[in-house]
This record gives sequence, C-alpha cells and structure tokens, in this order.
Amino acid sequence: MSGLKHRPPADAASATPAEGLQLPRGSKVAAVLLRLLDHSWVSLVAAFAISAPIGLVLIASTGADPWFATLVTIDATVGTVNGIVNTLVYAAPRLFVALGAIVALRTGLFNLGGEGQLQMGALGAIIGGYYAASILPGWLGIPAALVGAVLFGGLWAGIAALFKLWRGADEMIVTLLLNFIATYFVLFLIQGPLRAVNSSFNQSERVPQTSELPALFGTRLHAGVILAIIVTVLVAVFLSRTRLGLELRSVGLNAAASRFQGLPIAALTVGALVVSGGIAGLAGANEVLGTQFRLIQGFSPGYGFEGLAIAFLAGLRPFRAAVLALVFGGIYSAATLLQQYAGVPVSIAYVVEGIPIVLLATFSGLQLLRAKRRKG
Repeated sequence: MSGLKHRPPADAASATPAEGLQLPRGSKVAAVLLRLLDHSWVSLVAAFAISAPIGLVLIASTGADPWFATLVTIDATVGTVNGIVNTLVYAAPRLFVALGAIVALRTGLFNLGGEGQLQMGALGAIIGGYYAASILPGWLGIPAALVGAVLFGGLWAGIAALFKLWRGADEMIVTLLLNFIATYFVLFLIQGPLRAVNSSFNQSERVPQTSELPALFGTRLHAGVILAIIVTVLVAVFLSRTRLGLELRSVGLNAAASRFQGLPIAALTVGALVVSGGIAGLAGANEVLGTQFRLIQGFSPGYGFEGLAIAFLAGLRPFRAAVLALVFGGIYSAATLLQQYAGVPVSIAYVVEGIPIVLLATFSGLQLLRAKRRKG
C-alpha cells in the first residue's frame, strides 16, 4: 500500500483550495469569511465591529465603566442633537483632506501633505477673510477667504509637483516634509506678524463676521459641512463622469500607456496635486471660518493624517469617504465627552481609529494569501 501513489481527482486542477484539498471545517469557514471580505463594505463593517469591543477594553483599562462609556458614546454621536452636530462638525475637515488625497491617489500620486496643505489653507483663509475684507465689499468676505484657502493649499502642493517634474523627487517624501515646514511657518506667523494684539495666546485676530461661515439652525453646525457635501459630489462626478477625471485615472492606472496615448503627463501631474492641495486647503478654511474664527496654534489635531487614512479605508471612493469621515468624527466627538465625564484620555480616539486600519491591512493580507494559494 505504501508504494501506491495517491491520484488526485480529475477536476483537481480546477478546484479551489478548499475543495481540491478538502480543508478541515475550520479552514472552510475561514475561506467563506475571506470570500465575504472580498467585498470592501463587508471588510469595513467587520473591521469596525471588531474594533468596538477592543475600544471598550481599552476604555476599561483606564478605570472607566465600559457601560457608561457606551452610553456617553451614543449621546456624543447620534443620541442627541448636540452629538449629531458635533459629529458633523468634526467630520467635515477630515472629509476635505480625504477628498484631496483621493484626487491625487487616483492619479497615482501619493500626496502625504494634507496636514501642511490644511495649514496653508487656513493661512490663506485668514488673509482672504480678514485682510482682503478690508478692501473688498463685505459680501465678498467668504468667497475671498475660500479662494485664499484653495490657492494657498493648491500652491503648497504644487511645490511637490515641481520638484517631481524638475528633479524627479518622490512626491511622498516632499509632501511629507512640507507638512512640517507649513506647520512651523504658520506657528511663526501667529507668534509674530499675525499675532493678535494684547493676546496671551498664539493666535491671529478674529476674522470679520462677514467672513465667517454662517451657523445653521442655531447650533455650532455651519455651512462648511454643506460645502463638504457639495465637494464630495463634485469630486465623485469629476473623477467618474468627466474626460479630465478619466484621464487622471488613466495616468494612475498606467502612466506609460497614458504617455503612449499622448496624454500630457506633466500637466496632469501638476494639476492633480494642485487640485488635491486646494481641496485639503478647504479643511483649513473650514476650521478658521466656521469653528475657531481665527488662526490658533494647534487648531488641527491631525486632520491631515486622519483624512489620508480615510481615503485609503474608503478605497478612494468619495461617497464612502464621506461615511467614514462621519465615523471618525463620531469617534472624536465621543472621545472629547469621555474625557470630560469619564476621565478617559482623548488620545484613545486615535488608538481606536488605528485599529480598523490594522485589521483591514490584515484582511488584505489574508485575501492575497488566499489568491496565492488558488494559483498554487
């Protein structure tokens, strides 16, 4: 019997690993789960469903009551009007940065400079909203501030595009380094030339009321949230329904083939990064015109990097990014209340936000392993 060779079934070559190799029951279950996780929505839901109990364990480790923390989280997100408003307000800047990142990434450009472009956008909004308002009619205050934000954010991203075209520099490194330059440049300005008179804090003067984004429904909800929704629709339509958007996506999928087809790669590269930075700059305008009403040191708790994470988690899909921005905004809203009422450090929000990213990376690795086993 030992000399006999095992003959595989005739259709073994076409069988899946779970079928041809007759995997144990546990492996079959895993294969089914991986098939489900091939659908990115299922992956996202699974990642956040697993993250929730892990987050409760982390909260419990601080000495807080997990049940009380759950109730606070519900109130801080969807359980009260204030909770819903705060979630929307916190989601808007993250969404702007995510949308900007999506435009660049769809073109094959890794724009890691959302934080710096946000900072420069905030500076542009202050200049446009405060200084330009002194020489322009009042009704032009908001448009001038928004244009300033887009210009400053876009031009800041354009620096990386020029380095890439002229010197072959990696846009990932350049945009990442520009984050630090922008942050400290803005800090220098609000400590010196732009510092408010008689202020004990590092902050600029308050923008004129004519340049503030209008509040909605008597709450802290402001028009910046509506603007974020509009930009989401515009980006989605631009990338999927316009010729220029399709050309950008073509460059992202295969730059060599796009060049062979005669597409202006250099112009598309510069344009994509400038548009990406301009949209991220709106996140800065959203904060200084709708929430802070002035340029304040540390006004961004890391919106740029969270927006980039949202773009990746969303699979570079604008509407999916909007949903995830709401989730991240809700997490931050809950974290602020948990710190106030339960003494839970607000930094735990960043840990909870990071868990789904790690889980989705794990899911992707498992899917690749499954595909490799199929081919093998």
